[in-house]
Amino acid sequence: MTEKNQGNMMIVSQEHLGKKTFSLIPVTTDCPFVECMYLPDRKELAIISKVKKDTFHFFTKVDVQGDVVAAKKTRANGKTHAEERKQIETFYEYYLTSEKDILEFIKLFALNSEGFKISNYIEPVLKKV
Repeated sequence: MTEKNQGNMMIVSQEHLGKKTFSLIPVTTDCPFVECMYLPDRKELAIISKVKKDTFHFFTKVDVQGDVVAAKKTRANGKTHAEERKQIETFYEYYLTSEKDILEFIKLFALNSEGFKISNYIEPVLKKV
């Protein structure tokens, strides 16, 4: 990692599914990430990279008026509407689950890591920050 990529995000407080948490948002244009969010229910840091990839996803099929197209019969997955597979461009996602890795990532990329009380947002196991 180059020095220019260090310290180009800021930690901000937020709420996710009714729980207090934090995100890291880019503050410089050369930041390699779109955003990062700590998921308290999963105890992991989700990292969204700026690097893109082509992936296939299923989407609900709609007609020319935008109405959902019904399936001819109920599908094996229980859905009653038709779906179509489309290729779309998505960002690479990474998930840090190790407490040590999460803290190290925050120290590397967050400008305000020293003054931000991570212990207010993460389970007591991480209160050693």
